[in-house]
Amino acid sequence: RGAILKAETEVRFRVLDPYKRPVSVTADSHETRDVVEVTIRESRERRVTLLFDPEHNLEERILSEQFEF
Repeated sequence: RGAILKAETEVRFRVLDPYKRPVSVTADSHETRDVVEVTIRESRERRVTLLFDPEHNLEERILSEQFEF
């Protein structure tokens, strides 16, 4: 399940055994491999388009955003 977090929240993941269980992370289409710790926080440096249109349900909005040219 997901969780709703405050905008200022930072989430940190630590890899307990990086040699036995190698981990990679991906953000904004950039992958980094063999990480041992990752901290995630919200950035307000970039703008995004939210999928919101009161006349269409969520499934229609997602399909439209992904496949409309």
